[in-house]
Amino acid sequence: MAYRVTFGLLMVIAVARFFAYGWIHDHYLAPRVLFPFTGFEWIRPWPGVGMYIHFGLMGLGALGIALGVAYRVSALTFLLTFTYAHLIDKTYYLNHYYFISLVGLVLVLLPLHTPGAARAWWLWLLRAQVGLVYFFGGVAKLKSDWLIHAQPMKSWLAASTDLPVLGRLFEQPWAPHAFSIAGAVFDLCVVPALLWRRTRWLAYAAVVGFHVITRLLFPIGMFPWLMIAGALLFFPPDWPRRLASRVLRRPVRPPEPQVAQAPPSRSAWVGPALAVAFIGMQCLLPFRHLLYPGEVMWTEEGFRFSWNVMLMEKDGLAEFRVTEPGTGKRWVVSPREHLTPFQVRMMATQPDMLLTFAHYLARHFAERGHPGVEVRVDAFASLNGRPRQRLVDPTVNLTTVGPWDDLHGWVLPFREVAPP
Repeated sequence: MAYRVTFGLLMVIAVARFFAYGWIHDHYLAPRVLFPFTGFEWIRPWPGVGMYIHFGLMGLGALGIALGVAYRVSALTFLLTFTYAHLIDKTYYLNHYYFISLVGLVLVLLPLHTPGAARAWWLWLLRAQVGLVYFFGGVAKLKSDWLIHAQPMKSWLAASTDLPVLGRLFEQPWAPHAFSIAGAVFDLCVVPALLWRRTRWLAYAAVVGFHVITRLLFPIGMFPWLMIAGALLFFPPDWPRRLASRVLRRPVRPPEPQVAQAPPSRSAWVGPALAVAFIGMQCLLPFRHLLYPGEVMWTEEGFRFSWNVMLMEKDGLAEFRVTEPGTGKRWVVSPREHLTPFQVRMMATQPDMLLTFAHYLARHFAERGHPGVEVRVDAFASLNGRPRQRLVDPTVNLTTVGPWDDLHGWVLPFREVAPP
């Protein structure tokens, strides 16, 4: 299948980027503190050259997927190594990392390397996986910040006015509103347009244009190319052969005659049923934030793994105060003393990461002869251009809060102020 080959090659490039840009060292070996996902604290970077070997195996798995060599072993190797690496530290969470793990799981379960073995529901499963990203990305944009205030688009376009040609367009006062509405409409309408034969090519041209522009504006890695490749799934399965015949100006060769297959067994329904359950679970996860009170973009409770793509711009600052009740000693700790600059930036606006760092500080001081310290934080954050407001109750000792405890005992409510 063309998608299997394209996906595998894109993942080979993605792994090569980690080697070329030194991200293996910067993300996994250099940091003194890591921010694991809750429940996955046992996942740690391998020591020494272990992470380089890890990414080497990941690259071999991706190459095996593309070539169809030792396919099941290659797909499983890629899935496990990729997912393991990106569960190590939530600092680097991206929606398309989640997408890659989901597609990797599908590739493990479906024998896409076997010619003539394809089933129609396999294709629809992959189409649904791609379609969910667009649909829920569009649903998430149906908010006043995006549709009415054109935030964070205003901030993003204002930072990109130096781009050739497009920069002058971004300076126009109507541009952020037009881009915001167009983005929501695109996400919600592109999948139906790709499914309808009469609009398919126009929709695919829109996919390419949309993702090329977003790649120019935002450093979002391989995501645009993954979605451009994924949109090809909505074309008839024989599109590679038809395209080759047009380029080479040769008639389309009819498909090889299929060997008569045995009638479906009584268990043939199991695969489609599991596929429906797999997609159904993903349809529920984006709504789990409704179970929690407060603004999801403020608390970020239920924000990840929900296709909230390019929805907000946050910045903040945090300073930690450590006290030793027995002696009355006090320390003021800047996160910059312990974290990388990118970790500092991401942690300052995410309550669960602030909590993780507070518990790290308690362990850090205990190792230096100060057990039982209390840790509080002065944390302020800005959401979509609004003035900064206090994020965390500064009177709460965060060492008494567990990772599974309710956030709303210590995260302050979001005060609604119209963004500029």
